Amino acid sequence: MSLHSLLLEDNHKTQVEKVQQWVGDNAVRFTQLIEIVTGKDEHMARRAAWPMSYVAEAHPQLAIPHLPALIHLLRQPNIHNGITRNIVRLLQFIPIPESLHGDVMDRCFRYIEDLQEKPAIKAFALTVLHQLSQHYPEIVPEIKAIIADRLEYETPAFRVRAKIFFR
Repeated sequence: MSLHSLLLEDNHKTQVEKVQQWVGDNAVRFTQLIEIVTGKDEHMARRAAWPMSYVAEAHPQLAIPHLPALIHLLRQPNIHNGITRNIVRLLQFIPIPESLHGDVMDRCFRYIEDLQEKPAIKAFALTVLHQLSQHYPEIVPEIKAIIADRLEYETPAFRVRAKIFFR
């Protein structure tokens, strides 16, 4: 079965698992998945983004070479929130190269500050910022200030993730 036909099946967790099994730890197949996520067909990109994050969680080494393209995609205007959500989710599981720390940090700060951003994206961004704060402890006061300002308006997912900054 081809990747495109797998992606066109019902968009449920079972479909994600099928794509994840199809890719496995195969770098060539993962590259095919990334090419769809970063391609021009937004419908297919959205369908490929969810399994992409699960494959990356299981095999983080596959995603590292593709991080520049994924980070570049996050900077594009009007990117679908499903694509953003799964890229930021993926970043939780990947050792982010130092050369990308600034870009990733900038994006994650924008997500947690944006009143209109989706809750899952904010929660994932907090986790990524926590990981980056291990390298850059000077960002912690700014993160805590944003959290303190936003906490009463945020979702339970945000509040749970925010607690890691106050331990």
